[in-house]
Amino acid sequence: MSYQQSIDYYVFSIFIFVRMCYNKTNMAIKIHRGPARGSFPQPPAPKLFRNIAVTFVLITIAVIAIAVWTSAVKAKVVVTVKRSPISVDTVVDLALSPAINQIQGRVVSGSFAESKEFPVETVSSTTPVVVIPTVTKGKVKIINNYSKDQPLVEKTRLLTPDNKLYRITKTINVPAGGSVTVDAVSDQAGNEFAIGAGIHMTIPGLWEGLQKQIYAESVTPFTGNAVSNGPIKVLTQGAVSKAYDELYAAALEKAKQSLALEAGAVAGWESVLLVNDSKKQSNTAVGQQADSFLAQVKITVTAVYFPKDDVAALVQTRLKDKLPEGYSLSDVDPAKILFRLDSADDKKNTAKLVVSAEASSQLTADSSVLRKDLIVGLPEDEVVRKWSALDGVQSVDVILQPNWVHRLPSMKDKITIEIR
Repeated sequence: MSYQQSIDYYVFSIFIFVRMCYNKTNMAIKIHRGPARGSFPQPPAPKLFRNIAVTFVLITIAVIAIAVWTSAVKAKVVVTVKRSPISVDTVVDLALSPAINQIQGRVVSGSFAESKEFPVETVSSTTPVVVIPTVTKGKVKIINNYSKDQPLVEKTRLLTPDNKLYRITKTINVPAGGSVTVDAVSDQAGNEFAIGAGIHMTIPGLWEGLQKQIYAESVTPFTGNAVSNGPIKVLTQGAVSKAYDELYAAALEKAKQSLALEAGAVAGWESVLLVNDSKKQSNTAVGQQADSFLAQVKITVTAVYFPKDDVAALVQTRLKDKLPEGYSLSDVDPAKILFRLDSADDKKNTAKLVVSAEASSQLTADSSVLRKDLIVGLPEDEVVRKWSALDGVQSVDVILQPNWVHRLPSMKDKITIEIR
C-alpha cells in the first residue's frame, strides 16, 4: 500500500468514527430530553460527545492538510553529465561464405600500369651564352701507298701529331695505291679537339712500318661545340616525383574501378585497397637536358569489399561492451570509422580487417548511482554536493516546488531526474 493510499484509508476511518459519534450524540440528546426523566439512569452528557467529534474533525483536517502539502511538494533534479571519449581497435574476419563471428566480404587483386610523356620545364628563364661541350666531327681521307689493300674496321684510331685522338665511324677497305674518304669523330668532347683541314694523322693500330705508307689527312675542319642562347631545360627530381604521383593516382583509380566490377560490389559496400608492389621508371635521368621524358608506374593491388553497415554495427556492439555500468554511447559516427587491411587471401576469399572507431560515453538515468531512493528526503544542498562528486557528473541543479521548500520529497514518485 502506497503512502497516499494509507492517508486515504486513515481519513476514511476517521470519517466513519466521527459519523458514529455524531449518531450517538443525537441519540443521547433525544433520551436526555425525554418525558420520563426519573425512570431511567442518565446517559453521558451531550457535550462530551461533541468534544470528541470536534477533536476528530480537527485531526482529520490536519491529516488532510499534511497530505495535501506532501503531495504538493515536487522536485526536479537536473544532472549535466560529462562526455568521456571511448575507442576501440578490433579485428574483423571477412569471408565470402561467412561463418559465426564473420562478416561477408570479397577479395580480388590485379596489376595495373599507367604511362605518359611529360614536358620538361625550363629551369632558367635567363638567356646567357652557354657553351655545351660535344665531340667534334669532320671528314678524313685514308691514303694507302702500300702494295696491298688495307681494311680498317669501325672506330679505328687516328692520331694527330699533338696526340689528339679521333675514330672513323664505319668499316672501310682502302685499295692499294688509292684512298677512301670517311667520317670521323673526336674520342672526347671539348674545344681542344676542333682542328682544321689538312692535318696529318697516323693510324696507331697498324704495324709501325706501314704507318708511313698508310695514313690519314683531315679533309674538312673538325667542329662540334654547340652554342645555346636560349633557356635551359633540365629534368629535375621534383618533376619526376610529380609525374610518378600523377601516374600512381591514375593507376590506383583504374584499380578501384576494375576490381569493383570484378568483385561485383553493390551500393552500401565499403572497400579497402592494399598496394602490394609499386614500380616506377623513366627514360630520362635526373639532371639530363631534354624537352620531354616518358614515365611509367606499375602497381599490384589487393582489394577487399564488405557491407559497411554490418561492420559499423559490429563495432558499435564492441564499443558497448567496453562501457561501464549505467553508461550509454553517443556521437557514434559511421563516417569516422577507419578501416585498414591486415591480411587478405584472394584465392580463399578471406581477409582480416583492422577497424578503429571513436565515440563518447555518458551516464544515464538508469545508472545505479543516480537512483531516486538515494536522495529522498535529503536537503537540497546535500543532494547537489553528493551527486556533483560522482564520476561523469559535471553539475547538479535541484528545482523544488514550492520554492520555499529546501528538502526533497519523502516519496520518490515526486522526484524527477533529468539527464543533460
